[in-house]
Amino acid sequence: MASPRLLPLLLVVAAACGDDGTASGSASDSNSGDTTTAGTTSTGGATASDTAVPTTGDAGSNSDSESETGTPTDTDPTAASAVSASESGATETTAATVTDGTATADTAVTTETTRDTTTDATTETSTTDTTTGCVDACEDGVAQCVGDGAVHTCGLGRGGCLEWSEPEPCAADQACQDGACVAGCVDVCDAGASQCTGGGVSECVDDPNTGCTVWADAVACGPGQACQQGMCVTPPPACLDDCVFTKQSVPGDVDFYSVWGSDAKAVWVVGNSGTALYHNGVNWKSIDSGVGKRLECVHGSAADDVYAIASDGAVIRWDGLEWLPYVDLNPIWESNACLSVLGQEDLLALVYDENGEKQVLWRVTGGVKTQLAVYTPQAVFTPDGSKARTISLRAFSADDAFITADRALRWNGTNIVNMGAPNPSFGLWALTPQLAYAAASHSGIGHRWDGQAWKIVNPGLNGYLHMFAGTAANRLFGAGETQQGVAAIVAFDGIGWGPVATPADAKALFAAWAAPTGEVFAVGKAGTVLIGK
Repeated sequence: MASPRLLPLLLVVAAACGDDGTASGSASDSNSGDTTTAGTTSTGGATASDTAVPTTGDAGSNSDSESETGTPTDTDPTAASAVSASESGATETTAATVTDGTATADTAVTTETTRDTTTDATTETSTTDTTTGCVDACEDGVAQCVGDGAVHTCGLGRGGCLEWSEPEPCAADQACQDGACVAGCVDVCDAGASQCTGGGVSECVDDPNTGCTVWADAVACGPGQACQQGMCVTPPPACLDDCVFTKQSVPGDVDFYSVWGSDAKAVWVVGNSGTALYHNGVNWKSIDSGVGKRLECVHGSAADDVYAIASDGAVIRWDGLEWLPYVDLNPIWESNACLSVLGQEDLLALVYDENGEKQVLWRVTGGVKTQLAVYTPQAVFTPDGSKARTISLRAFSADDAFITADRALRWNGTNIVNMGAPNPSFGLWALTPQLAYAAASHSGIGHRWDGQAWKIVNPGLNGYLHMFAGTAANRLFGAGETQQGVAAIVAFDGIGWGPVATPADAKALFAAWAAPTGEVFAVGKAGTVLIGK
């Protein structure tokens, strides 16, 4: 018989247990109604859509060679369903009309709505030790990071239940990632810095998994704004046929063949004898390129990631401090060449090889070159009978690029194919894979690509059209020369073309580039450099 002193204690123990003398408990977890939206708006459940946003960061261009780029941004969010999912209501609508006064093109506007409702409700039973009353805090053997510099592991604790161990610091050159200490990462940018990416601003942040700095996804600038030097700004109203072009005083009087900038205050112009000029928004300065050959083309991804290619296939890179040799594409035939930059140390380049009878397309990443394709065109002759090659290149991705090198061509990721332009095509400007312009050979007319075919465009330039440049489908410029060799510019406002006044002493214009903020740079013969704003 129990002692009278023990009876109250036994009664308390009995009250704390169930009918069978054991303790029990339950846990419930419910999750529903998650919503993810990218590029479209929908209601009810999760929405997934893809949006490709072209940029207007056009590449440098010239009458001999040119390149233009924008890296579209591709977003592909996905919603997953654990217990139940439904999809319905996908619709598409196509309707849009664009005209330049001489041709009409339809562009597709696609709207997709996808509904995906996910519900996940789970009931779990915790494990309780009836002797000690403790509860397992984790699963045996599982490891997880404590911050980014330590790791702890789940194991049997002193109370008989599973619990987390004390954090064990990672080595000095390591960081914790996915429950393990791994070799230390490398900062890719300075914390707090910002840069322009695809019409928006990317900020340098700490990666929560590694602790190293990375560029965050770009945040788009607001309506009417443009990214300039890492900030969204509201530019002044962009000029068109009322642009005032002024002739610049620049070092040297060589012929210039290409112009490009990361913005209007970081512009490069390249030309004969390895000449490279830099404009900081106020002054022009000659920078030693380390190259003696003619520089054909210039393009980049940022102010400290700029590339130029010489007539002998030598590619140089500007790292923000100096021009340095980057890669040599070694063509046998020294002729025209061009490149188009996809991103940091990632570009496509086109050169002539084998006595100028073949066009060779290369991809260069991290200074390593890979041959992608070879195209064999017919020879091109200028009016004086000398053999000439004119190359323009605009890469939308590693598997999609427009080329104008006598013919209008397209790289599709497998082959270079003829797009069938009505006339020989040269100076190229491409806004999207559905809208591009190219200058015709030795005339004042051009061609426009509408996504289906090239059509003839007559912008009314009484002379020779060498290059197109612009910032939008309704803000486009054509640059060239009169029959007397004087600079000539025409502009398109989405309805029609009109002439633009240029200085009387400006000579033939071979290349042009339009900054996102509206300024227009045109360069050409005997040191001619114009800025329109």
